[in-house]
Amino acid sequence: MEIKGEHLLFLLGAGASVDAGIPISNQMVNNIEDLIVKHDDWKPYKDLYFYLKSSINYSDGILGKFNELFNVERLLIVITEIEKRESNIMYPFIGTWNIRLLDLAGNNFENIKKFHKLIRKQLNEWVGLRSYDDANYFQSFSSLSTDVGNLMKVFTLNYDMCFENIVGKDKTIELGFTKETNEWHQSNFENIEGKHYNLYKLHGSIDWYLSEEKLHKSQKIESEPELIFGIQHKMTSVDPYFYYSSVLRNSCFNEAKIIVVIGYSYADDYVNVILSQALNSRTELRIINVAPLFGRNEKTERDFIMKRLNLKSENQLINIDNKAKDFMTNIMNKEFFENNIGEPEGVPFE
Repeated sequence: MEIKGEHLLFLLGAGASVDAGIPISNQMVNNIEDLIVKHDDWKPYKDLYFYLKSSINYSDGILGKFNELFNVERLLIVITEIEKRESNIMYPFIGTWNIRLLDLAGNNFENIKKFHKLIRKQLNEWVGLRSYDDANYFQSFSSLSTDVGNLMKVFTLNYDMCFENIVGKDKTIELGFTKETNEWHQSNFENIEGKHYNLYKLHGSIDWYLSEEKLHKSQKIESEPELIFGIQHKMTSVDPYFYYSSVLRNSCFNEAKIIVVIGYSYADDYVNVILSQALNSRTELRIINVAPLFGRNEKTERDFIMKRLNLKSENQLINIDNKAKDFMTNIMNKEFFENNIGEPEGVPFE
């Protein structure tokens, strides 16, 4: 069966950009722990950091979750909620803050605010590459577009700019921003003429900023970019995030024949729900999961994904034991996807 652009849906997680030199979330936490030991700017927040990390792990333990990963996003979610102080929706039910937290957070929670700002600044440095030479493997998307010849949808959970900086060199990518004003409008995705990819950045981007409650794209990396952390924000009804999740759901349920997941840890529940519902309602839909096993048991990994997606048919899951760079460079092409198109259960292959 011939593959067309609308048949392919790509979902990129942090692992898609690791080979470009961008650390994944748990690596960022390890780097933070090095910084608070070695760098003077970070040392004042060492006790605060370890208190927050211990509290998050303690909370997991109470719920019987002893294998949950602690990463920079979980840290920022907690810091963001604490920063709200009395405006936090749960505050009237809590009564008072933990004494140790009050001691470490400082007057008016100034230490929390400063630590938050320091982490966000460091996040920009990790994600905003000075050179994109190591991200050249994304060029394979350009070759795929040439072979397929149709508009394709790419959804990314990452804040980096690898895709647009590499693929955008010779292919037209729609990001939703009007050229004249750099302001985001949903209608920009409706005109598909001459475009090769629609790129949906589900969690924001390091070159996005808000001005008068309107989203804009900058020509540089913003000091306080529009990024979202936490499920309560990711499921917000504010555009573009609500629109992007709606497009993801609609594509999974209608157009896509293959969902290509590259470097995703299946940690975002709202994404998992969309994938799960689509896969279980369309037996012909296939998910290709690209991630290196690093010596882990393949069956264990398969069972983990099946459980996360509540997937009933093993035939719908295709695991590729490769890094993103190796997959994009050596495997990802039109023929590969045509060989992996599925049929509804009970329908013989032609």
